[in-house]
Amino acid sequence: MGCAASKAPPKRDPVEELIEEVHAQQGRESGGGVTLDLSAAPASADAPAGKLCELGLSLKGKVPDAAWACVGVTTLSLKGNHLGSLSPKLAQLSALRVLDVSENGLTALPEGVAALEALEVLDVSENQLEAFPEGLAHLTKLRVVKAWVNQLKALPDGFGAGAALEDLNVYNNRLTKLPASLADASGLRLVNCGANKLKTLPPLEKWSMVEELRLHQNSLVSQFLPPFAGLTSLKLLKIERNLPLAELPEFGTHPALTAIECNNCSLERLPPSKALRASLPALEYLTVHQNRIEALPALDLPEFTTLNAGGNPREAAWKS
Repeated sequence: MGCAASKAPPKRDPVEELIEEVHAQQGRESGGGVTLDLSAAPASADAPAGKLCELGLSLKGKVPDAAWACVGVTTLSLKGNHLGSLSPKLAQLSALRVLDVSENGLTALPEGVAALEALEVLDVSENQLEAFPEGLAHLTKLRVVKAWVNQLKALPDGFGAGAALEDLNVYNNRLTKLPASLADASGLRLVNCGANKLKTLPPLEKWSMVEELRLHQNSLVSQFLPPFAGLTSLKLLKIERNLPLAELPEFGTHPALTAIECNNCSLERLPPSKALRASLPALEYLTVHQNRIEALPALDLPEFTTLNAGGNPREAAWKS
């Protein structure tokens, strides 16, 4: 009698295999980080391709339940999978320090995100979020929040209070104000609030570590702005395309500030030469084109190299 033909084992789902490998890795790691890369995003100028993209795979709109069982994972990337929503089971990943759910068409985050007490980096950029869970304000280790290109109308009360937050990017949302608690974010270094609907800012006295402040494409009103004197580490101020802005903010002494971009506002004047020398000794680059400036102060600053003042009234002239 001939032998019966043996059946080939069923083909396994390669995504499930990848998750199983990471699940096994959890038990072998001691103190190190464990990464579960389920990103389907292609390579970009600032990031390599995700693991699933490299394998020609995607999650097809749903995260396998096995992923939520990887409770020892410290980094999870789900970027570029067009998920639409996230499971509340996300809260089970209690060791998570880095979460990237960008480019997924998310309209909300599960409340369970607020249970991720170890979370340090949250990337929700390029989604459709209108709000964050209120509990996000209580994540005391959160250092980096990337939320550009969403539809956020507000940030939670209490958000940013303390020294942990270092990098906040909420570019291109619908924010009309920032929470008062953000005034206490004394560890901030990078702030991008461009392309929102802001008219004013919280007090800035404690933002002494901020190096880059981007406030372009808002509706900032000169008389509503707090003093900028506390921004003693500032290197770049981008404040262009704020049409109600009739004059620059009230500066203090900014020994590191090298570049100010203030185009397409309603500037009518610049500070006098003496005030500029005292406040901005390191200034190299100033662009104020398309404003209403009729007279320019002498910019005899020791490091100054570049001025763009085109598009102001024709009668604009240098003052001695």
